[in-house]
Amino acid sequence: MSDKYEEATPVLGSQIRTLRRAAGLTLEGLARRTGTSAPTIHRYESGWDRFELATLRRIAAGLGASLEVRLVPGPGPARDGRPSRAALRRLLAPLFWDRDLSTEDLETSQDWVLARVLTAGGLEQVRAVRAAFGDRAILRAVRRRDVDARTRNYWRLILGGA
Repeated sequence: MSDKYEEATPVLGSQIRTLRRAAGLTLEGLARRTGTSAPTIHRYESGWDRFELATLRRIAAGLGASLEVRLVPGPGPARDGRPSRAALRRLLAPLFWDRDLSTEDLETSQDWVLARVLTAGGLEQVRAVRAAFGDRAILRAVRRRDVDARTRNYWRLILGGA
């Protein structure tokens, strides 16, 4: 995911809320108008990033707005689909509040880095380490003692590992 997507998510939610309030609608009122639920509208307004296009269309119609969805070319991944080590370090650095993460750590302490990302990282960070290191490395990392049982079982289930 690009930074533009991350920036667009709260903007879209804010736009829905602004238009709903300008129309004098409550969450329940917009939900009735769009055939969805008030909690769904609330999630969308609060930064939910798993939008369903059909629901967005109904919300836009219910607000008397138009919906525009665009794909904009970006810099793209490296040739092999993996992020550069420098880009990966920048993406993961916020997860390492207790120590400066170096590009060398990505090689020498791979299991430690992966364990931290799998237990505390977001979707973009997890996708990046999967692309960079692969699923075998993920399965190896979840065997660490500092990975909780729930995280370990989740990744074993997702990746089909023992």
